[in-house]
Amino acid sequence: KPHQTQLVQSAAMASVAPPKPSYRPHLPKTILGLLSDAQLETIIYAGEAHASSLPGAWLLGEAAHMVHLVAEGTLGAVQFRRGFFLGDGTGCGKGRQIAGVIADNMAQGRVRAVWFSRNDALLEDARRDWNAIGGAGSDITPQSAWKQADAIRLDRGILFTTYATLRQPARGDRPSRLDQIVSWLGADFDGVIVFDEAHAMANAAGGGKGSRGPKKASQQGMAGLALQNRLPGARILYVSATGATTPENLAYA
Repeated sequence: KPHQTQLVQSAAMASVAPPKPSYRPHLPKTILGLLSDAQLETIIYAGEAHASSLPGAWLLGEAAHMVHLVAEGTLGAVQFRRGFFLGDGTGCGKGRQIAGVIADNMAQGRVRAVWFSRNDALLEDARRDWNAIGGAGSDITPQSAWKQADAIRLDRGILFTTYATLRQPARGDRPSRLDQIVSWLGADFDGVIVFDEAHAMANAAGGGKGSRGPKKASQQGMAGLALQNRLPGARILYVSATGATTPENLAYA
């Protein structure tokens, strides 16, 4: 009986105390009153995760979305910073939690961030949530404000973009949109990249079974992996109430 099994699993998870964090956010006092305790908890646990690296050393593969495990000390190998997955359901205020994580990092001097979402129409939702914690709407600029051939001219702020934009390839002498983002952030970037509605990158590795056989890897899933691989020090925040329907769909993380 799947439903009963899910209830038992949920009860078992709820009985496990979460680890005690040591991270303390750097938020202005004016913001503290605009976030609930549960939302502040997310900012604390995200900061805790982002403060350490994953084990192992990795080299980029021939394709940018692939990496290979190698011995520590291998020339050119990188370590990846731990990410944090926010899986709260609808109504918990995930937009404010995203804004809070970005604000926490900006207060520590990491003044550039990227916010991915499903479509351009959600830009105003992002600005609403940023405004709700005291930010200015002008702090968030869509990537579409720059042509593909142009460099992003933004000293500080939040670049809002979409998964469809991320997967746009290079055309002639114009770099890809992914290259445009990496050029703006720099290879040593250690600020926040938010993958809102992260399940849009599902099937990043392919291999899942479909009605017509094995599924091919999705273009935007591979683009999301490529961005993370090229910026191993980035503080990644995955956000989705429906992170994956099957384990292989979590390959984007």
